[in-house]
Amino acid sequence: MKLILLLMLIAAMTVLFFSGYSVGVIKGKYGRNWLLVIPITIAIFMFNIILAIYEISKTSHWQ
Repeated sequence: MKLILLLMLIAAMTVLFFSGYSVGVIKGKYGRNWLLVIPITIAIFMFNIILAIYEISKTSHWQ
């Protein structure tokens, strides 16, 4: 179970990184634009998933 939690955490962190990267690319190409909302929303969602995985890993069921 720890391997599954670790893989989920790595996937979430990777998506979080690429969301930040795409924000930088969009900002560089178009300046401030409404397109920034999409990667920022994905980043917030993935951050919440990371926190949820961390909280789940504390329970005795996932040890």
